[in-house]
Amino acid sequence: KEQLSPPKDATMLFLLLVTTALASPTSTIKSVASNSLNGLRGAEFQGIRSLSRGALQQLARSRRANRQSSRRLGERRRVSASAENFPALKNDLLIRAARGEQTEKVPIWMHRQAGRYLPEFRNYSDRFPFMHRCSTPDIATRLTIQPVERYGLDAAIIFSDILVLLPPLGIEWGMVKGKGPVVSEPINTPEDLVRVRTVKQSDITSELSYVMEALSRSRRELDGRATLIGFSGAPWTLLGYMVQGEGAKSTAAVKAKGFLYQYPDASHKLLETITDAVVLYLVEQVRAGAQMVQVFDSWAGELTPELFAEFSTPYLKDVATRVKQQLKEQGLPQVPVSVFPKGASGHALPDLSNSDYDVISLDEGIRPSIARQQAPNKVLQGNLDPAVLYLPKDVIKAETRKMVDNFGTNKYIANLGYAVDKSMDPELVGAFVEELHDYSEAKNGLTTPAAS
Repeated sequence: KEQLSPPKDATMLFLLLVTTALASPTSTIKSVASNSLNGLRGAEFQGIRSLSRGALQQLARSRRANRQSSRRLGERRRVSASAENFPALKNDLLIRAARGEQTEKVPIWMHRQAGRYLPEFRNYSDRFPFMHRCSTPDIATRLTIQPVERYGLDAAIIFSDILVLLPPLGIEWGMVKGKGPVVSEPINTPEDLVRVRTVKQSDITSELSYVMEALSRSRRELDGRATLIGFSGAPWTLLGYMVQGEGAKSTAAVKAKGFLYQYPDASHKLLETITDAVVLYLVEQVRAGAQMVQVFDSWAGELTPELFAEFSTPYLKDVATRVKQQLKEQGLPQVPVSVFPKGASGHALPDLSNSDYDVISLDEGIRPSIARQQAPNKVLQGNLDPAVLYLPKDVIKAETRKMVDNFGTNKYIANLGYAVDKSMDPELVGAFVEELHDYSEAKNGLTTPAAS
């Protein structure tokens, strides 16, 4: 598949896979074809519309035809995963911090810690399209673990994407070179909600089995060296993509916000459907091996405080409450649950402090002292300005120490205000991680701080 040159050959591959899926007399070959179609769905074409609307409809038909056999396979995998004995967690620093317990040093992980800034990551990204990497458990596992092996981080976050939940909801998308994720047929009016599916647990276990397999493999291969984090996009952020049809960077989410204003009832209905899917997805990730889960509200900052309070906060709260309820009811581990309202920390914190989230991740737009005042009962995560990692090592170390001094070493998990960028120097990123560990351990009186 990697040797084909899009878009022409990708279309030929698409037709071949559809033919195989529809014509095969065996459920095994149908499953293989279905999994390949899932990988092709997000392939990085020069333009997603090189696949015609008819081809996308054929894709949807073939996926429906394979759903029954895929569900059977997914159910077998679900039983296997729920009975699996994973290696014991040896480095439980992050879990203890997330529960508000005293730790000998501050734990650290970073958003997008698996990325193109790492040469070992580029060894895969230069050869394989994004969705191929996401939907191939062996590759996703390797990319998940790479940052832990390089930096000794306290957590690994599964290599995936928030938009993998869209196809089970009935919304197809693709990764367009130079543009990012693009939805093939966005939601434009309330009438379009008929295209949105109500997601069942069997849909998650079948259509997102590659995520679950990657989680289980990552948990085994980590061998207790670090906490494994699963994640999902938040209801509002997923709605934003479904309506806007593309990322918010170049559009300011104007169309998506307009949908909220124009069709509030339809918006709430769609958010309820998405929330149900997010809850199921996170619970299945815990079953597959995730030891903590985070909800990314990546578009939180696109909303006014009033819109966020109406169209995001209630659903974020509902996710945390229901995930914990279902984990308890199903006898699954009671893992910490975290939320990241990117760009909205300044106004979202008071409401989210009255939620069932254990951890609230902060962007760089709020001072630690203010965050502590607004959420005194929560573990906080963040919030070094990622741009600091372009500076000399001595400055990075100084800013890291300042951050630890401001947050303190208790009820705190270190991270960035947003994410590691592909243009960053791996050595400077490493300086941040090393100084964070060394300084916080010294601050707790366990070691002598090294000279800057």
